[in-house]
Amino acid sequence: MSEPFSSASVARQLDYCTYCPKMCRHACPVSMASGHETLIPQAKMDRLNQVRKGAQPWTEDALAPIWACTGCRHCTVYCDHDNEPGLVLFAGRAEAQARGVGHAALTGYPDRFRNRDQRLVDDMRRSVDEERRSEDDLVGYWPGCDAIGKDPSSLTPALDVLERVTGATVKLVDGGQACAGYPLLAAGHPDAFRWHASKVATGLKGFRTVVMGCSACVYTLRASYPAEGISLSTEIVSLPEMLARAVTSVPERRDKKPVYYHDPCYLARYEGVIDEPRQVLSRVADVRELSWSGTDTECCGGAGLLPKTMPEVADAMARRRLRELTRGGGGTVVTSCPTCAFMLRSNAPDGVEVKTLVQVLAEAVLDGAG
Repeated sequence: MSEPFSSASVARQLDYCTYCPKMCRHACPVSMASGHETLIPQAKMDRLNQVRKGAQPWTEDALAPIWACTGCRHCTVYCDHDNEPGLVLFAGRAEAQARGVGHAALTGYPDRFRNRDQRLVDDMRRSVDEERRSEDDLVGYWPGCDAIGKDPSSLTPALDVLERVTGATVKLVDGGQACAGYPLLAAGHPDAFRWHASKVATGLKGFRTVVMGCSACVYTLRASYPAEGISLSTEIVSLPEMLARAVTSVPERRDKKPVYYHDPCYLARYEGVIDEPRQVLSRVADVRELSWSGTDTECCGGAGLLPKTMPEVADAMARRRLRELTRGGGGTVVTSCPTCAFMLRSNAPDGVEVKTLVQVLAEAVLDGAG
């Protein structure tokens, strides 16, 4: 949005959405996957607006629709007023938590987050040799919590790919945190987020550039940190952006196999990182487009804590994302985000293979195939 994200702006957006003729209804992956009209963006914003104005009570039941959002921003693409329902609904979650009427699935979430973050830091240290980790260096790689927790075998190959392509020495960031804190904002805990973000900022100070593997954390570090008053002296770069800077160093394969690229919502719509992954991937594969791609990409269901608040719908969104390949007889989907890869891989039918960008590059660059 062009105007500051203030209380007046939130009120205006809620009013505009309440009286809107539902022009973005087709763009909400949650309502489309669930089949519920009450979960289209207009209806979710209207419910929060009614609660704000006192027409509905501040109760968990009344506020249930505000948790049916991944913050994917697809609705904003089709909004003539540039409204941001995802950000507004997340703000509504914060108010709900402050009033003690948060989602039951997220009870005690700040403590759960801290415990998981520490466990993932320990897992990361066990997965990557000490000499490849550092608290300070010129370039660091921070994979994100889902890469550590769900695909730890990818961490060392990612370092290898980054070093081979960029020619730089790249160390795994070992600053004491595994996650940038996005889930805390999605859960409605801005105070816990600011506390965690200040620790992250301290942990990243020793790096000139940090390459981020998680798409939601790229947005969080670049946008949410400054919005919450947390300054970073470190350059934050997504993995595709870093690789694209040295794309000619990626050896071009002769026998390029067809793959479909899935754009992570937080990279494509929030950060505009669309061309870079395709530039890199096209060096080693025949990149084809899904019908919904770029700023029109469909959400995989992994964001906004939807796998915790509405797990069945989150899985249905991932299956819906892959339906094009399923109907076409199968194929390979590549994405740069570990969260997207996990959601899609977990719901992929027979004949559909899901790979990360790092995985594809490792096979081509490190194994020397081609």
